[in-house]
Amino acid sequence: MQKFTKQLLLTITLTFLAFNFDSIAQNEEAVERAKTKYNKSIRYNDFQEAKSAILDLIVLEPNNHSYLDSLAYMYFEFNQYASAALVSRDALKRNPNNQMMLQIGAKSLDQLGALDQSLKMYQKLYTISDDGYVLYEIIQKQYALKQYDDAMINTELLLGKNIVNGSQVYAQDASGNEIEVPFKAVILNLQGMIARGKGDEESAKKYFNNAIKLAPNYSLPQENLNPKD
Repeated sequence: MQKFTKQLLLTITLTFLAFNFDSIAQNEEAVERAKTKYNKSIRYNDFQEAKSAILDLIVLEPNNHSYLDSLAYMYFEFNQYASAALVSRDALKRNPNNQMMLQIGAKSLDQLGALDQSLKMYQKLYTISDDGYVLYEIIQKQYALKQYDDAMINTELLLGKNIVNGSQVYAQDASGNEIEVPFKAVILNLQGMIARGKGDEESAKKYFNNAIKLAPNYSLPQENLNPKD
């Protein structure tokens, strides 16, 4: 009886191992098919199929976090902001310091009008990156949310960063043409808008004039200095 029991257990164990190895082999084949599908879809600009392939890979290899990053990026690139925000949230549960996912999540929430949530993500990103352009995004969100005191403090912090000196960013002239202007001029214009939001019109005009001195063709401070309405 004991010999029979041992043989039965051995048979069950071998059967289980055979089944397990077979499942692993099938999974590996499915992964390769999904990767082939993804590569061909990208090659033929079929991004719907590419997203489908990534979703398959997420199911097949749930521990590979890079698939979530790729999916979030693809959703964002095709203006599917709600999906991008949701995927980036899941990715951040696995790696809270993933800078790309923080940026995609923040930008997606901004596009969806969820400014307070976007601001929180940008603030988290800034604590990790210490990036001046991220700080500028924070200031813009604080201005939009009428957090004027915090916004003005952060503009002064931003002006003290090395990245501002000599940096050029894209803006528009009065004809709507894209031009390069000093980053500092853009910040000064934003300071003027913040001062106006606080009701300090005299300071606002000084900021706008200083921005115009740095970038005479920059249209926004000119418009803000002489609003039509």
